[in-house]
Amino acid sequence: MVLLPDETVLVTGSCGFIGPYVIEELLTRGYGVRATDLATADFSRVEPLGCEIVTADLSRKDQAASVMTGVDMVVHTAARMNFYLDRESYLLANYHVTVNTCEAAAEAGVRRFVHFSSCDTYGPPERSPVGEDHRQKPINLYGITKLFGERAALRAWREHGLPVSVIRPTAVYGPDCVYIMGLFLAVPVMIRELGVRKVPLPKKGFVANMVHVRDIAGAAVHVMEREEAVGEAYNVSDDSSMCVGELVETILDSIGVASARVLPVPDLFVSIIARLGMHLPSRFFFRLNEYLQRAWDRVVIEHGLVPALSPRFDPGFAAFGRGDYDFDNSRLKALGYRLRYPEFSEGWNASVRWYEERGWIPPLS
Repeated sequence: MVLLPDETVLVTGSCGFIGPYVIEELLTRGYGVRATDLATADFSRVEPLGCEIVTADLSRKDQAASVMTGVDMVVHTAARMNFYLDRESYLLANYHVTVNTCEAAAEAGVRRFVHFSSCDTYGPPERSPVGEDHRQKPINLYGITKLFGERAALRAWREHGLPVSVIRPTAVYGPDCVYIMGLFLAVPVMIRELGVRKVPLPKKGFVANMVHVRDIAGAAVHVMEREEAVGEAYNVSDDSSMCVGELVETILDSIGVASARVLPVPDLFVSIIARLGMHLPSRFFFRLNEYLQRAWDRVVIEHGLVPALSPRFDPGFAAFGRGDYDFDNSRLKALGYRLRYPEFSEGWNASVRWYEERGWIPPLS
């Protein structure tokens, strides 16, 4: 059964990277939208969309309850992801807020609830590609607390009848993204600015896939509209299962840097380095990121760019060198969802043009 767009949807975490895209998707389909985030959040991307805005601190049960008044469905994107957060901050944002939001939604009689989890909840995959039935054994606080939140949401379905569906996005990129693009775009651009025009790359390497933010938004609303999705979890990824050599080749090609996949880098060697890298002291990453930021600031000043990107590397990125991070999206497609950007190269190249047109990176021609 497909639900019809004649009701009001609450979008939590509306000021994050993904929230505004979910709001746009809902408005395009004719839904009424109530956007909520902390009173201290930046609503500059949300205000032009013309939806209702209500500030709330969902860690407080009374505010979680009040924001549900008159709401028919919920898309819960609110979360925090910063690998240097302490455990208490992670638990508050990714678990306790989810518990409060689910309880308030159940009490308000909300008839559909889509919870944003993460493919990080799987931890290092034991097989590839990773389906939704793969065991969940996360290895960092973000993945652990996202799993706690996911289980809390599904528990609200089993124990309180809240019609919950879970989506598990892989690494998300696209316009307005800062975290992923800080490493995947700003760092390659800095290499280009140094005059490097050809880079040797690994021949193959571990396999991974990513997903465009518009497909995250489209998938979330698609799942929300289907009652047969209640109680189910769905990976959200594109169809481009790429080895690391192909991934970096695509990125470099988008900014005019040639590459050649010629380096015979053994997977075992990469895995060992990644495991070691995950356990480097935080001061190593702080100093590395300070150096990257200073180098990027010089590029920003020279070209008069918008100072929005922050190139950085942290243990979360290092973890992806441990093995294949290739996620199976067949369950989502069997539900009827059609990817807007099934091929990474198409979505990536369109995103890079967005950053260039808005002056976030130097002109590429």
